[in-house]
Amino acid sequence: MDDHWLVPGSTDMAVDLSRLEGEARGGDTRYTVSLAGSLRSDWVDAWRELVHSSAVLRRFEIDPARSIVHFACRNVDGTAMVFDALERLETTVKRVNDIVAIRRASSPSVIAPRSALRAR
Repeated sequence: MDDHWLVPGSTDMAVDLSRLEGEARGGDTRYTVSLAGSLRSDWVDAWRELVHSSAVLRRFEIDPARSIVHFACRNVDGTAMVFDALERLETTVKRVNDIVAIRRASSPSVIAPRSALRAR
């Protein structure tokens, strides 16, 4: 077990609002916000399942390689829609954290540490 460890019960992700960026694109602004925490494949899988199950959440696109989420808002909708989207994103991240925590608690698994994965 030198190269592996038991998956911990909680490695929650969070939205890092201090890293929110916006880029105007025609009549829309595309926003990028960072995720804080250790982004793992089981978390990304749960994210994708949840987002694809809801038309409202499909506006959020995750980039796991950079630990960021993209979404767009129409400029005519104003800042209220941006704040609504950010609140919805935070709620979604919390729901994914809960899903992952339940899955990990019900079936802990052994995984390779990041350093071992990079070496391969």
